[in-house]
Amino acid sequence: MSRAFDDPGPFEGPRAGDAGSWPAEPESISPSVRSTPMPIAVIAAALSADDAEERRQAAARLGRADVVEALPLLLRALGDPDWRVRKEATYACHRLIQAAPASAPAQAAEGERPASPGAGVEGERPSAPQLLVAALLDALQKSEDVGLRNAAIEVLGYCGRDATPALVDALGALAGDERKLVVDALGRTRDPAALDPLYAALAEQDDNLRQSAIEAIAGMGLIARERVTDILYERLSDRDRFVRLTALNGLNGLEAPVPWRVLSSLIDDPILRPAALVAAALAESPEAPRALCAALATARGGAFAQLVRALARLAEGPLASHAVDALRAAPPEVGARLVQAASAAPGSVGAEPPSWRGLGADPVSGRAQALLLAAMARAPGAADAAVQAMIEPALVETAQRALGLLGAEALRSVLSYLERHIDPDPDLWEGVDDATAALLDGAVAIAEQGGREGALSGERPAIDATLAELLGAVRRSVRSPSTLVATSALYGLAKIGAAVDFPLIVSQTRAISLPVARAAESALAGLTERYPETARELARGLALTEETHLAAAIVIEALGDAEPEEIAFLTSAASAGDVRARRAAVTAIAAAAGVSALDVLSLSLADEEREVRLAAARALGRLYASLTDRASDERARARELLGLVRASGEPDLIAAAAQGGAPFRSDPPWSDAAERLSAPVAIDGGEAPASPSGMTGGPPSGKVL
Repeated sequence: MSRAFDDPGPFEGPRAGDAGSWPAEPESISPSVRSTPMPIAVIAAALSADDAEERRQAAARLGRADVVEALPLLLRALGDPDWRVRKEATYACHRLIQAAPASAPAQAAEGERPASPGAGVEGERPSAPQLLVAALLDALQKSEDVGLRNAAIEVLGYCGRDATPALVDALGALAGDERKLVVDALGRTRDPAALDPLYAALAEQDDNLRQSAIEAIAGMGLIARERVTDILYERLSDRDRFVRLTALNGLNGLEAPVPWRVLSSLIDDPILRPAALVAAALAESPEAPRALCAALATARGGAFAQLVRALARLAEGPLASHAVDALRAAPPEVGARLVQAASAAPGSVGAEPPSWRGLGADPVSGRAQALLLAAMARAPGAADAAVQAMIEPALVETAQRALGLLGAEALRSVLSYLERHIDPDPDLWEGVDDATAALLDGAVAIAEQGGREGALSGERPAIDATLAELLGAVRRSVRSPSTLVATSALYGLAKIGAAVDFPLIVSQTRAISLPVARAAESALAGLTERYPETARELARGLALTEETHLAAAIVIEALGDAEPEEIAFLTSAASAGDVRARRAAVTAIAAAAGVSALDVLSLSLADEEREVRLAAARALGRLYASLTDRASDERARARELLGLVRASGEPDLIAAAAQGGAPFRSDPPWSDAAERLSAPVAIDGGEAPASPSGMTGGPPSGKVL
């Protein structure tokens, strides 16, 4: 089915049945019932049955009947006492409309309305939409049946532009309530040509008619945006409050900004206030956030929730700086109320000022918005509210953002929380370790930011006063029984720790928990980069004891260069001792010794432990990628070792080398790799011998390296 208004032309609306999205037909009736023809007399008899389900199935079959024969029965079904029968009859009308050939409107002179589609060629049989429009308009005039009238309006609307001329004529000819029904049907056609008669209806004295007309116009905003927007703007000063409200809601639906000079008076009206507050969120005037902040001081219930949503939207848009200024200049009670709103437990009754009940307000999103606004206002208690929100999974992301907005001001609240929750008793951690880990991350980020700002300004930042206390909390957290908290603390030490923290981090590289041990390795490398001289001296001592060989290798790798005795240590550690130490030594010697490490890598490629072999392959790939002289002996040696890796047929080993930078794919088809790669081959393009299949050498994918 074509989309409505794909190419409407200057006057045309959608063709019959394209005016809108027809409701999905229920599946309770088999498609075969709707599609199987049945004699019209049998359908007529079934429509007279006492059983509503039998009548409904009969109505479903009318969609495949001849429209002339079916028309009286359709009218009977559209007025049936049972709503299910009436709805099925509207589906049947829809199928008849869709089956009708598209009418080609006659060309009209510029500025003139084309002739009514109902005026067919003389002697030509009227189409299904034409017959339905005439019959349904007649029913609207003669019948008092509410069910029939409502069903008729629905069908007339979905006749699209085929119904518009007849509906316009009927609007001028009818009187009373029937005119309102015609206006409703015109709105449902989604035909831009219906806007002129609908606009004219706004000049009538009948308020019901005018209200229906403005609703119909607002509903056509997406198909005639410019014209509808102009009409809705004009009606913001209408004498009828309902018309003003509908116009404002229509503009909000189109996200069309309303001038603040117009909005400011509408906000004072209790009936218009909700829609006006939504419009304020779209306003483009700096006055909007100031007015919303002022209203926050006294608003209650649903009005408070709407104000929060409107101000939160302004704070995310181009007026963000004005919103922040307005929040910080607002009376203290505004910040206090926002903090209270953010802290209120979901579903609490009687809490003042906010009530997240009514008007579709979502308590979680409302509290999140209030928390961010409180942080922007730097309201007292905002940091405590953000810390408490970290415990609620739905608010964690918002709470982290609020803490970031508060910056150093939030550190005291975070430290107070950490002081209460950092405890070696695992029972006390249950349910709060996620929040504690996230708070550690946030506090460290704030401390880092404060340090950077202090370095740029040349002044000693205020955050230094609490840095020692924060470091104490982070250090205590390193030994937490919670993996999440311990890893967060280790990463934090890498960023804000001191040289005295080396022993603590080294001890955690031997942690039983592998995630904690891995985090300690990363933290040790990070701290080494910050304190290289202390780390160099530390490495000498670590190399003397086998249990700290892992830490020594990590430090040497992070330093980036190695002295002869350190190279000797790495060579020895790569072939003996703990698996993790061998793995770290292999990686470190490749980084520190360069091509001198090729002999060590060749031995490590045959290590009994997979972890060591993968580290060697990855290091070999990186080393090969760093050798730019294609004619050098070192490159040839590295190429030979990579050939052995490729010939091994081990997908993990080949993938590790490729990740390191080896010039071959990591995901070829390896089903017959051992047979095809049984011997070392050259890697550079053009150097490989022909393969048994007649293809030139290279990786199994055939890609030239």
